[in-house]
Amino acid sequence: MHPENNNPFIEKGTILNKFLKSARKRLAKLKCRIHGGKKILILSDSHGGVFEYIHDNELLSPHYINCEIVGGATAYGLGNDQSSTRSFFKFSQAIERYPTFDVIGIMLGEVDCSVTLWAVAQKRGVAVAELLPQAIRGYQRLIDYLQSKGKSRIVLFGSILPTVSDEQQMFQLEPLRRSASADQRQRTALALAFNEQLQGLAKNAGLDYLDITKETLDEKTGLVNQAFVIRDRIDHHQSQAMTAPFWCAKLLAASALNR
Repeated sequence: MHPENNNPFIEKGTILNKFLKSARKRLAKLKCRIHGGKKILILSDSHGGVFEYIHDNELLSPHYINCEIVGGATAYGLGNDQSSTRSFFKFSQAIERYPTFDVIGIMLGEVDCSVTLWAVAQKRGVAVAELLPQAIRGYQRLIDYLQSKGKSRIVLFGSILPTVSDEQQMFQLEPLRRSASADQRQRTALALAFNEQLQGLAKNAGLDYLDITKETLDEKTGLVNQAFVIRDRIDHHQSQAMTAPFWCAKLLAASALNR
């Protein structure tokens, strides 16, 4: 066993951090109640961490944000109860745990457009575009479930643009990301097509649709602007500090927070 595992100072520090985080959450809930804020539950893959950043830095106060993050979750997998992440089950459990939350946000798609849909298409011998409707149906299934639970204030967040360059792909930790058959330009094109279909779903369902494509796309390259890319070749997320202001502005303007 590594000697640090038995270090009492590390253990105490961890306990203190948990205590402080819990205290901050209780204070945020109190502010939300006193000032009439909305309680927002985000259902997402790891890219939803930007909303934890927003909450921790009180960028959306007095609104209160809680995130149910399922690493590796996909829209495509929402239609499969046997998916490796079991995301539909975990998201539905979160709804049961937090029945009083006013607004539900769903943020999925990057894993679909960068990894999963390419792998499935290659395995089945079909064009990747043919799988987009099934991914959108996964979203629809979750929306139907939320509405069956009386949730009407639902916000759909578009997929972020892929950040992993062709040169960085070999350094990714997940084997499927390393072996993805698509280059960054192809992954970006799929993300844009995914968002277009997701926006159509939101429009037909009368739901808010938010994305930050215009803010993060470099028009010269047609790829994500490097200002939003984390300077770590194994990290595939966008910079939370850089993108948080855009998400805040769009969320504050959403009808779900204003009715």
